Amino acid sequence: MNKISKIIILIILLLVSTIFLWGKTNYQSQVIHFQFQSDTIEGVVNLPNKKYSLGEKTPLVIFVHGDGALPRDAYGYYKHIWNELAKKGIASMSWDKKGIGESTGKWLNQSMEDRANEVIAAIDFMKADPRFDFSSIGLIGFSQAGWVMPKVATLSDYPDFIISVSGAINWKRQSNYLTRTRMELEGANKEAIEAGVRQNEIDFIIFNATSTYSDYVAYQKEKCKNGQEEGCDFMSENRFYFVKKNILSDAEQDLKNIQCPIFGVFGSEDLNVDFEESHQTYERIFSTNNTDNYQLKIYPEAEHGLLKSKHFSAMHPGIGFLVKLELFGKRAFVNDVLSDISAFVIQNSK
Repeated sequence: MNKISKIIILIILLLVSTIFLWGKTNYQSQVIHFQFQSDTIEGVVNLPNKKYSLGEKTPLVIFVHGDGALPRDAYGYYKHIWNELAKKGIASMSWDKKGIGESTGKWLNQSMEDRANEVIAAIDFMKADPRFDFSSIGLIGFSQAGWVMPKVATLSDYPDFIISVSGAINWKRQSNYLTRTRMELEGANKEAIEAGVRQNEIDFIIFNATSTYSDYVAYQKEKCKNGQEEGCDFMSENRFYFVKKNILSDAEQDLKNIQCPIFGVFGSEDLNVDFEESHQTYERIFSTNNTDNYQLKIYPEAEHGLLKSKHFSAMHPGIGFLVKLELFGKRAFVNDVLSDISAFVIQNSK
């Protein structure tokens, strides 16, 4: 047996033992389907086991995905949060993004407003379904959901509360932050980083209202020929039009429309979102517009998903990241964050 085979077997044994030791859940899952636009969305509602119930009614937390082709459980990341919520008698709901898992459609065709309307459709569905009767319905969303959840508040009378995890503010500034962080991790010097950010600003022009994917490809090829781009990677056509549709996203105006309780949580070691800008923006807006209904907290040594940065620091998590998350379970999260989230939900449930 070679070394690679032994490593694979060891990983499988560790995962099996982890599932056996930590795999018990505090909830029962029910598959649900709702219609949005011309597509069928499939997801899951996780109901707390009876012994953990707060009573005949229980609050529901709807999970709103960040960027990417995410299934209902975000490749296992959500399950640890679902379990801790259920332990406190809190139900949860999530679904496969359009075109992922069992949902139809294409998530890359969606604007942030489309995504917000999808959340509203999910809430309407849950309120109308006679199988369910929740005391309150709130949202928890991650990263890109920082543009989606405030828009739900703008477009509807929902939700009853919001938990924003590492929410972004402005798409273009966020892109500059990612460029800067990536180049710092690659070891680029200060001058090169500033030049990279300036080039990123220039590149925004290719996403103007009249540009096409062919324009983008030609633009990238010219950059590659002139040595302005290392690696010469091209985004897909669907991704290009997704960025074009959403590049002007800015959460500020929609944040001003939030009147429900909101808990903004951030990690001090976030490589993906400028947590300082987001925290400062939330504080500035909510201290004026939502004075009595907001809480903000920065968790030391926490990365983008509020996991312990010393174990999970990565801009683009891969298979190894997910295996490690499964092995760590809820211990992957920084201290207090899961209990803080549950406490906020209970505090703001009707």
